[in-house]
Amino acid sequence: MTQPQRVLCSTLLLTALPSLAIDLTQLQWTVVNDTVMGGRSDSTLRLRDGVVMFSGEVSLANNGGFASVRAPYTTAAGGAKALYLTVTGDGKRYQLRLRVDQYLDGPAFVYSFQTQANQQQTWVISEQDFTLQFRGRKVSSDYQLNFSDVRAIGFMISVKQAGPFQLGINELLFVEQV
Repeated sequence: MTQPQRVLCSTLLLTALPSLAIDLTQLQWTVVNDTVMGGRSDSTLRLRDGVVMFSGEVSLANNGGFASVRAPYTTAAGGAKALYLTVTGDGKRYQLRLRVDQYLDGPAFVYSFQTQANQQQTWVISEQDFTLQFRGRKVSSDYQLNFSDVRAIGFMISVKQAGPFQLGINELLFVEQV
């Protein structure tokens, strides 16, 4: 199947499923870089043709090594079974980070994904695909992520990937069926 055929099939599938698209352009995004711990990474979030562009430069100076953005978000996805994430990347590894009430300012539920340079990619992610992490380490918890509990979403580049980066976040969509 060619790339245009895959895009058409994905579009038809998503149109047929009950879903909740997140208007990423309307969220109140906040930049949180390693500068909070003395690092020197820099990032911004801009809108370009309806796509949210997360870009900047990761610096390893002063034990740095990450850049991130996050936004408060309360989902109405009571019956959501999956999350569709569509991005255009630069060949680097990123994280989608979800926060819930009990972990609003601490650990986050993390899904890591590897992008391909200048290629649009889509992932279908279930609640079980996320791991609870704090500062890059897994955290044990009896709580299992439930999409209806999400109170914030975010994206991060870390793992000491020094240099410029750019991630186009095209779509984030909760769906009731997979």
